[in-house]
Amino acid sequence: MKNAVIAIIIFLFILTACDDADNKDRGSKLEKHTVDYSEVGPDVSKFLGWQWEKEGTDFTWIFKNDGTVSVIHCCGDLEDEQFGYLLRGNVLITYGAEEGTPEIEAANVIMADNGESFTRSNGTKFIRGEAIPDSSSSSVVLSNNLLGTWQGANGTYTFSSDTGLLINSEQYGYFAIVNELLIMGPLADGETADVLYYTFNRYDDKLYLKRSDGQKSTFSLAE
Repeated sequence: MKNAVIAIIIFLFILTACDDADNKDRGSKLEKHTVDYSEVGPDVSKFLGWQWEKEGTDFTWIFKNDGTVSVIHCCGDLEDEQFGYLLRGNVLITYGAEEGTPEIEAANVIMADNGESFTRSNGTKFIRGEAIPDSSSSSVVLSNNLLGTWQGANGTYTFSSDTGLLINSEQYGYFAIVNELLIMGPLADGETADVLYYTFNRYDDKLYLKRSDGQKSTFSLAE
């Protein structure tokens, strides 16, 4: 009986934590983000291994192969994991902030033919700067509590380390940072794709997702 009571308390704590996380700085997370998706776009290897100066600002971005962005500030300080990002086809999604409240930014991206700059469709331009010493990464490899196949009332979700997410038979992309999750899809060339924000918690073989509109889902780890 005592063990059952403890299990219930832990379960309620997980749900409460998910609610609290979703209620902080929701901002643009409640908005529906839709992007035009094309399979043709720059390879992530072009972003890795370089400093990228954000034009018109004192910030320099460094795309990491773990799906995060570190930022060099005007004072020279390097802050790790200020953003999470996803690059799929012609779409670059970032979530975070150099300063202040984290925001979702989902936009098409065009890389210059010489690879020395890229521009997002909202007009933000990044200029390639110095190379990162001893950086030989050419792909993103995620490590998080979502990896694997999960089954629930909403279907089967398979999270892969290469930013791919298979929901039933449809392909999506995703990234996670701490207990926040962004999903883009379904991915079909020439079609629009939705960008959805979730908070998540994992407890043993259970995964709890809460979407920014309040919809909750529970999944069990497939054997």
